[in-house]
Formats: sequence, C-alpha cells, structure tokens
Amino acid sequence: MPQFQGSGFALTLPEECYDASAYTFALPEYNGFAPNLSIRFETVPAGTDIQQYADAALASLSGQFDGFELIDKLSGKRGEWDGVMATVAWGEGAARMLQKLFYMLVCRKQCRVYILTTTDLLANAKQSAPVFDQMLRSFAPNEIQFIWGKAD
Repeated sequence: MPQFQGSGFALTLPEECYDASAYTFALPEYNGFAPNLSIRFETVPAGTDIQQYADAALASLSGQFDGFELIDKLSGKRGEWDGVMATVAWGEGAARMLQKLFYMLVCRKQCRVYILTTTDLLANAKQSAPVFDQMLRSFAPNEIQFIWGKAD
C-alpha cells in the first residue's frame, strides 16, 4: 500500500487510490486579505490542446464573476511542457481581485494539466506580484511522492 506524506501528516492508502490533491499557500494578510497561490491538477487525455483547455477554463470563469476582465494571455513552453499564462481581474471597487492562472500540460505515464492560480486584491498586486512570480517560476513537476493508482 502506498504511503503518502503530507504537510504534518502521513497516510497509508489502498493500491487503487490515486492522488487528487489541491494545495493552497497563503502570504501574510495585507489590507484585510491574505494573498494566496493554489495548485491543483486534472488528468486529461493524451493529445489535449492546452490552448483550447485554457480558453474553455477562462470562458467558464468569465461567467462566474461580475466585472470579469481578461487582461492578458500568453502561450509558450516551460522546458518541455506547453503552457498558458492568463491574468484576469474581477469584482468591483476595493474588492476587485487580480488573478494569474498558469495552465501547464505535463504528459508522463498519464497527462495532467496543472493549474496554478494566484489571487490578491488588485490594490495589493504591486506588492504581491513579485513574490507570486518567483513562486510560479519555481514550480517544477516531478514524480516524488506520486501516487498513480492501479487504473493507470
């Protein structure tokens, strides 16, 4: 049975279990909001087009938030992996939020899209953006503590 080591805990899992983790890391609160980075992933079929995936995800987001604005979107490679980086804003007034969404397609034994999302108040972005940019640049998929499950 696989052993999973989390942040401050360990867990023994059945063989058919697979990792569907989501992570959130928060920076110190500033102006009443704790800026954060969330990381999650979705298993996708081989041959998934990351540009189409990101476009569909952004279209879905645009319908969920008042005042949604796509500020910019760039496609490119990070090492061997294809990715899309988008910056969006939503909300109104002092509660207007700024998010960077980084979609990275990683195909190994199976294909996954990693979705990294930074979130902060637009008013705080000048302070948090350099920290978030450093965190996003440091993201590196690996196979350490990787639980595939029997179905793969």
